[in-house]
Amino acid sequence: MISYLRKLRALALLMLSAAWIAAPASATSESISYGANLGKLNYVMTTQAAQCNSNGYGVIHYTIYSFYDFSFVSAGSGTQPISGSTYWDVGIGGRLIGSGSCPSYPSGGTITYVASGNAYTITMTPHSNGAFSSGISVPGYINPKYVVVGVVYAPPGGVVQGGVAKGNVSYTDSDLVSSTMTTKSSFGSSYTESNVVTLPGVGFNILGWVSGSVSGGSSSSYTTSTTTTDSTAVTVQKTSGTTLGVNGPECPYVGVDHDYDIIEVWLNPVQLFTLTGGGFVQPNGYGYSTLDQPGMDVYDVYAGELNGDIPVRASTTTAFARTWAAGEVWPSGQGPGLTSQDEQNILKMDPYWDCTYMSPWTNTGTTACAKPPDSTRFTESGGNQNFPYTQPAPGGSPNFQTYTLSYTNTDSQGLDVVSSSSQTVGLETVFKVSVFGLGFGDTLNQSWTTTHSYETSSQFTSSNTTTATATIWQPPCNVVSGVCSPVYPPSNAYNPITCAEISSLGQAFGQGDSMYLYQDNLFGTFLIEPYGQ
Repeated sequence: MISYLRKLRALALLMLSAAWIAAPASATSESISYGANLGKLNYVMTTQAAQCNSNGYGVIHYTIYSFYDFSFVSAGSGTQPISGSTYWDVGIGGRLIGSGSCPSYPSGGTITYVASGNAYTITMTPHSNGAFSSGISVPGYINPKYVVVGVVYAPPGGVVQGGVAKGNVSYTDSDLVSSTMTTKSSFGSSYTESNVVTLPGVGFNILGWVSGSVSGGSSSSYTTSTTTTDSTAVTVQKTSGTTLGVNGPECPYVGVDHDYDIIEVWLNPVQLFTLTGGGFVQPNGYGYSTLDQPGMDVYDVYAGELNGDIPVRASTTTAFARTWAAGEVWPSGQGPGLTSQDEQNILKMDPYWDCTYMSPWTNTGTTACAKPPDSTRFTESGGNQNFPYTQPAPGGSPNFQTYTLSYTNTDSQGLDVVSSSSQTVGLETVFKVSVFGLGFGDTLNQSWTTTHSYETSSQFTSSNTTTATATIWQPPCNVVSGVCSPVYPPSNAYNPITCAEISSLGQAFGQGDSMYLYQDNLFGTFLIEPYGQ
């Protein structure tokens, strides 16, 4: 009440000094909703009829509108008074008077209020004839446990030199090994994910409101960028000039064994968003958490480690534990480490995760491993490019062949590949009871669960070609009694670790003697398959 009387007293003094004649003011309480997830702005508006003498117009009747006593009532975190002077607007039927004893119109302007620590920004603007508008912007970020940034398929093995199988695919000169992701399906039907706006450096630390917890979305090997395939999606890609390669299994008689496919898992991402009034969730790209280490932490895990065929390396256990994130806030029963479900979701980003050295051979195409690759995700590279994978003659040395794999522009084929997986996300403690933390949680379909949808990258539609190099060696011919022993392809599957024949299993699908090349339109990598054996 004291505040209200003070405002009226100040207003009366102004009117007397300008020779205004005004009637008593009428006050009402008003509010503007920012949406259920953010809250509302409360304020008081007074209207007061007045008149003045204008040179050339005589007596002018008008209304004075005053706005004051502002407070922000956030969803679930209390009321925050907003300091500042009274805003006013003078309604005189649209005329610009400002002569005689009449005031100019209007006399109010936009005021911007920035909360402590840049936690949110509110703008308030009086308009003509008592109209008033306000907007809010709430920046923040969430902490996914991982993002899959690539699936790199193993080629067939070959001659071993220095303990390394020489069958190899290298992406040294390619910058299109990537993944393009959106989380738009994570939000409830009443919320809309607006167009992506990438902040400078892709990190909120540049705004000064959080220190040292987020950095830009790039490193010496990977970087993030916006994409034009989907206005809400962001592409994470290998930087040009860095080397990415994968070898085949050391045992040459296994052929293609997808246990040795490498799935590239980014383990310290943060995903940046801004909440705005009206139920809009604006994605701002990705950064990485410097709670881990100064750079994007991309870990290469073998598909066989996740499907149980290969012993899990100690480095994988350590990386997936994410102990550095122990201080983050997680839903009840959850923690920073990857769960078995997370690992299965990662594994199944590789459509050949179960096509291993034990998968049976068939020439009828009745099993998933024997069928040609899904034509919506994979495109034959170089126009049905294939090559023989056969032994040399007895006494001959294995030969090798180097293939240049050209990536075809997928735009001409109209492909739109989508693969999705969900995971629980966490928050850093700064957001635990903040406007962003409470507001973002309210937008989600499920409690602190987001869905990453992986799409065909615009990188593949904006560039004509990119290349990778495959070097494939023939299986060796160990001469016994004048003939190769074993003969490739063998009659039985081979264990890739012991390189021993498995007499209880017939020929495996990967032991074909003719290999075909395909491009993965989702991750920008190349698949070598023995389909057609």
